[in-house]
Amino acid sequence: MSQQRAPELVFPSAVSSLKEDRGAIRGQLRDTYNRLHSIAHDADFIHEEVAQAYPDFPVVANQRAGAWYVKPSDEKAHAYFKSTDGHANEHNFNLRRANLALLPLIKERKGVILVDSTRRGKRFPDALSKTVPLWCATLNRARVLLLPPLPENSTVSPEDWEKQGCLYTSPQAVGRSEHAQIEVKIEGWAKELASSAYDLAALKALDRPLRPFFVSPASTLSFSPAATFTNCHPVVCASASKLAEEADGLERELGFTYVQGSGDDHEAWSKGLTPPVFWEHADEILSASRDDVDEVIARILASSLASLSTLSLSAGVSVPSVEVRSTGLSLRFAVPHCDNAGTGATTITVATSKTASSPDNLSPTHLVAKPGKAGYNTFFSPAVLSPTLGLATDKLRGGEGVLIEVLKGEAQGEANDLGVAIALLLLSRLYNDDATLRDPSVPPPSVSKECIRTRLQWILEVFPTVNPSRAVLNRVNEFAMSGSKRR
Repeated sequence: MSQQRAPELVFPSAVSSLKEDRGAIRGQLRDTYNRLHSIAHDADFIHEEVAQAYPDFPVVANQRAGAWYVKPSDEKAHAYFKSTDGHANEHNFNLRRANLALLPLIKERKGVILVDSTRRGKRFPDALSKTVPLWCATLNRARVLLLPPLPENSTVSPEDWEKQGCLYTSPQAVGRSEHAQIEVKIEGWAKELASSAYDLAALKALDRPLRPFFVSPASTLSFSPAATFTNCHPVVCASASKLAEEADGLERELGFTYVQGSGDDHEAWSKGLTPPVFWEHADEILSASRDDVDEVIARILASSLASLSTLSLSAGVSVPSVEVRSTGLSLRFAVPHCDNAGTGATTITVATSKTASSPDNLSPTHLVAKPGKAGYNTFFSPAVLSPTLGLATDKLRGGEGVLIEVLKGEAQGEANDLGVAIALLLLSRLYNDDATLRDPSVPPPSVSKECIRTRLQWILEVFPTVNPSRAVLNRVNEFAMSGSKRR
């Protein structure tokens, strides 16, 4: 007797309808009109509620998504805390993202508000719920290791450092087990920071511990000036966005579909818009109809030089040149091609271009690389880099300044990495661990990975958002170590 098969029920129309509904939902989430109005709505929470509740503290964006929610001000500080450093089983205090530049501001203003958001169905991004808390606890412990708190260097007691300086996480965001997993690593991270090559003067100058506090649109806020906090410097972790289910009804009330964490992944929806450009033209953009908003954005970008700006080095903000540790070597990123400002230093320009010239046509003071692996192969060849490094070496040893300028253009992140690579090679070859020039008559020690790592920390002191890729750092290591044999 043949075995009977169970009947199959197929509803093609229902399947088709489901696919259409899912497509419509994805379209609503990517819609530029919805995203920008959601950002404006969330930014109002940050500036009208959080900033008013903590009136003495500066509002600082956590790059990159947080930049969309922080309206332009005279405050130029920024933070770079990555959610990946707070992911479960991957908790990490990353020395490349030590964020030490925030400390003088926090001490001066008695606290800080850090702004970010998430679209992942939870109230806080991991950057705020875990990375910032482990950062606070690590810095507190490192400060105690470096400079035990005494009345002459601390405004609070050692007991306050112990109690307020430990790991604090939100019970709603971090479970007991995960909290404990982070807590046992704090001592090791603190020792790594204390023994790093960073200038830790700002950490030693911290007069009371850092402690995170967590606020979101679901929080009940009360007026809390700096004087409210007597035994710590608050680091207010402000998540800008509502949970999606808390926004039910907003569409009918406000005329747009609310998208949680709209500032995330802006490349997929922003049409080339950046936070500075958006806030400069916010009234015009937000008053445009849904049908017209893309055209308005395109017109603004076409007519505004501000469209070239952004808060992130990787996307091309032009920043002033800054010297690295009084070495005579300076760096400047995202420099416009038309910028001919003289500095008195020998200038080496670095750029990326798909139409890069043959290595034979390159000048020691002007290097152009094609983006990608093939471009790296050429850029890191001795024929290209050695003349540039030789020229810079002669100038620095002769007491002259050298400026590495990374030109604004395509593949800005890769161009920034290559500028950093040149700086790393020079700092590793020419300078002792105390940033003094090595005696050229004495054979230099071999360049090690540890040496390159510490020189990168020197650069991160003045350019905290620099984040060279592993591929570029590997090329720097290879070139530096093979260069020991060529000298």
